[in-house]
Amino acid sequence: MPYCDRCDRSFRSSHALEAHRRDSNQHHVCYQCDKDYRTYHSLRQHLSHSSMHNFCTWCDEDFDDIDDLGDHNNEEHSFCEPCELWLETPSEMLEHDKEIHNYCVECERYFGSPNALRNHLNSSKHLPKNITCPGHSCGAQFISNGALFLHLEAGVCRSGATRQALNRLIAARDTQHIITNPSRMIAGTTQTWATERAWNEDTGNYECYFCHKEYETLARLNQHLASPAHERPIYHCPKLGHGCQAKFKTMSGLCQHVENGSCGVMRFNLIQQTMNNFIGGMRRITF
Repeated sequence: MPYCDRCDRSFRSSHALEAHRRDSNQHHVCYQCDKDYRTYHSLRQHLSHSSMHNFCTWCDEDFDDIDDLGDHNNEEHSFCEPCELWLETPSEMLEHDKEIHNYCVECERYFGSPNALRNHLNSSKHLPKNITCPGHSCGAQFISNGALFLHLEAGVCRSGATRQALNRLIAARDTQHIITNPSRMIAGTTQTWATERAWNEDTGNYECYFCHKEYETLARLNQHLASPAHERPIYHCPKLGHGCQAKFKTMSGLCQHVENGSCGVMRFNLIQQTMNNFIGGMRRITF
């Protein structure tokens, strides 16, 4: 008489014993390998790891051959080639791409680093230009205060604003020296211009006396000298001495540092209020 050792039961026929093994929660049978497991978890481990099976662990389905499993995965799941990793759903693949591969969903573009993606997301492609230049007769619009300050410092604003004028304006308003170094501001900015004497006959270029960089034209050399490249930093992070040592030669550099949030300075309400006051004051001034 057929007998089930595990359940300590006898059956009238082999057919009845097989029906019992098929229906009982004490038996989980792999008929292909003729193996009987006590739990479904054990059976599932066998199906997942055995070379005799082509098992989809997400769908709990065993396929006839590896090609059928491959077709199923391509239709129902997603594969990341760089990671050699299968993801269960397209939405999981999307999240994986965003977290691991610096993927912009809206633009369907990958970026080489988290910082490159962050810069892209903070660009005019994704952010509205809702900051208007306060300069007289200008009206240009920007996506951030950092971009606005860069515009004013570049000397291209219709108002005639210059980096030096902007520095003096900010120094006058920053009476508590939250972002400016008073000793550096008092010293002011010395403008240096190159002449034909900067020509280097050996290299056939104009050479900067300070850093020895070379330029093809005198105009480009003077553009370099007119930049803050050789000036000392006059701005500092509002958290200077309290966790951040960053110093900057331009207001645009400081503003971009604050907006980037790398040191967490914008989490403080006082800092947000201070930065907003600078912008608010500028909107009431014409250059």
